[in-house]
Amino acid sequence: MITMDDVKQISQKISLENGISDDDLSEDVSEIVYRIDVFECGDSPVIDRHIDIEYSFGDYYEVHEDSPLFQFICELCNLSSAQEEEEIILYQNDEE
Repeated sequence: MITMDDVKQISQKISLENGISDDDLSEDVSEIVYRIDVFECGDSPVIDRHIDIEYSFGDYYEVHEDSPLFQFICELCNLSSAQEEEEIILYQNDEE
């Protein structure tokens, strides 16, 4: 599981990715979830691995597999790209 310190680092990296230097939303993160979505496209499936960072105010931020932030979060959690589970909760704010 991800700690609150990890959430702060992730939130800081999201702010930097979006060019926002002083916006810390780490306290508003309610859940961080690794997801695999599979879509059928003709005869072959399309696999979309991503991490959703969900906020208490209803928004979410999707981190795509090709993003350095995705790799950073996977390293924090010891997740590999061969992960099979469709959904893994990496962080959940228990205060809500």
